[in-house]
Amino acid sequence: MVKTKRIGLDARPLSTRVSGVGRLIAETLKAFPHKEEYDFFLFSHLPIHEDHKAVLSLPNITWVNGGGFLKWKGGLYYNLYIPFYLLKHRLDLFWGSQQVLPPFLPSSLKAVLTYCDLVLYLYPETMRWIAKVQQRLFQRYSVRRSSFILSISKQTSTDMCRKFGYPVDQTGVSYPGVNPIEMTKHLETKISNRVKDLGTDFLLSVSTIEPRKNYPFLLEVFREYRKTEPHHYRPWVIVGKIGWESPEFIEELLQERSLYKDIHILDSVSDSELQHLYKRAGLFAFASKYEGFGIPMAEAIFHGLNCVVSDIPTFHEIGKDGVTYLPYKTKEDAKLWAETIKKYFENPKPLTVSVSEFTWENAAKITEEVFRKVLEE
Repeated sequence: MVKTKRIGLDARPLSTRVSGVGRLIAETLKAFPHKEEYDFFLFSHLPIHEDHKAVLSLPNITWVNGGGFLKWKGGLYYNLYIPFYLLKHRLDLFWGSQQVLPPFLPSSLKAVLTYCDLVLYLYPETMRWIAKVQQRLFQRYSVRRSSFILSISKQTSTDMCRKFGYPVDQTGVSYPGVNPIEMTKHLETKISNRVKDLGTDFLLSVSTIEPRKNYPFLLEVFREYRKTEPHHYRPWVIVGKIGWESPEFIEELLQERSLYKDIHILDSVSDSELQHLYKRAGLFAFASKYEGFGIPMAEAIFHGLNCVVSDIPTFHEIGKDGVTYLPYKTKEDAKLWAETIKKYFENPKPLTVSVSEFTWENAAKITEEVFRKVLEE
């Protein structure tokens, strides 16, 4: 009989709608090789969200209940209840999926950290204050406490090592990815009326509307694009919830939408709707100031969608020489984006880049190899 390794996991992102980290956890667990060798114990202060319920059907998953009054706040639950739980229950390894570990972990417990980005240090003004406080308190400790750190891009790994002086030989890269089978299967479903009503060949952006995603710049781009083709321009579809962007900008965006009727914001879309939107779009625009990776860009490329994106290192890792990278700060930059978008729609060209290396199977395989290496040392 195979003796299983018991892995604890920060599963709080699975208690909310699909997000980048939530998807990374869920898809990695579903694709994880040698399931018979690993038992995962998922810790969260809230019940699992409907979007992630499929995870619970996996044979090696246990959703940990408990926490009492600490469950009213995710940070308190994570930092106080989990160490208490680990005093009574033996685990072999803890996986910090959100680049922080609980304090007071047993000294004998190995830990692997997934490092997603350095927003805390590079763009702290784009974070919610509670997240900023928690990261400030525990991130340096978490890095030093980790036996191994998996980053979601080479750039993130390099930046993390430079920031903390962490040894490079204890790091690796596990790119997030796409799920070709599920994405293709979603395209076989019936198109919803609200997606069908958008038509085809629209400009598409996919991400939460929050400061780091640079939507004020994209709105300026769209205004400039509208001017270039006042009678023949394509509408702009935004897929993403309104996050912690400034209320003033949200009001401006909603007013623009009401005035011109050419901006469509879809706050809550199903997985099948999202895949149909990628397939029906004409061009993908992503103007982030900073990203640890960029799953929407990888998904757009999978669907053969040309991309115009901000010129940041991580996007180059994904798009290589097959997408268009542009500066993303000034009014002149916005005019350049608008002219580029106009030219793409006038003369569309086939995409020449693949995302075959960015799959959840690859991510899960690399993660399993790291767990095995750490546990054997």
